[in-house]
Amino acid sequence: MSNHPLIEVSNLSVGFNTKKGDTTVFSGLSFEIHAGETVCLVGESGSGKSVAAKSIMQLLPEATASYRKGQILFEGKDLLALSEKEMDAIRGQQMAMIFQDALSALNPVYTIGTQMVDVIRLHASPKLSRKGALAEAKQLLQQVEIRNVDEVMKQYPFQLSGGMRQRVMIAMALSSKPKLLLADEPTTALDVTVQAHILKLIRRLKQQYGMTLLFITHDLGVVYEMADRVLVMNKGELVEQGTKEQIFTNPQHSYTRKLLNSMPRIYFKGEATK
Repeated sequence: MSNHPLIEVSNLSVGFNTKKGDTTVFSGLSFEIHAGETVCLVGESGSGKSVAAKSIMQLLPEATASYRKGQILFEGKDLLALSEKEMDAIRGQQMAMIFQDALSALNPVYTIGTQMVDVIRLHASPKLSRKGALAEAKQLLQQVEIRNVDEVMKQYPFQLSGGMRQRVMIAMALSSKPKLLLADEPTTALDVTVQAHILKLIRRLKQQYGMTLLFITHDLGVVYEMADRVLVMNKGELVEQGTKEQIFTNPQHSYTRKLLNSMPRIYFKGEATK
């Protein structure tokens, strides 16, 4: 793990201008993620964790969202100071994101093969022929453990199961071999068995590709399986951060203790979480 942050969020404030008035999601948010880490950002719905992730990717709606102060440094470069063209050169190439609802994220009117090829040629290999991109797409789908690749390439998103759609989304995210992968509740809509397979897959691919991972979740069971470090958010405030061991065995903030007490008891290194 590098001593230098890959991502450094510094004193960030983000809000929305809506018909009901001006709202602030968080103010003064600061954290960093080092190359090679898996960091889990955890909190209840509405805590601001997904907004934080989409802020890094610059995916918040331009019409209503505003970055009011602060910096988001990626390899020392302030993303908030970049033009849209400069940001496009980073988003999808050096950074990629897996969304919670793969069905909504995928285009319903194009086949999986068409969408895979378009993503590869747009972000990963613009000079690659369509035939070459098709071969790359099949290889990526095989890497996410889809067996009947030729059949899946011809199908539409609605024809696939939730777990299969999420595997497709992971394959798309990996197409450019990003340095940073952001996963926003990628297993929430899946049943427990499929969730376990997807988490195992993400861990394997993270190691295989040498990526850094920011994993957004409300599920501390998932955090326990995935994290090197944990960031705990509540109502737009980062209330606690630490290694997985520190958070699960010696939580300092009352909100973190509340989250831990709300889940089935987990044993870490032979000691019960208190």
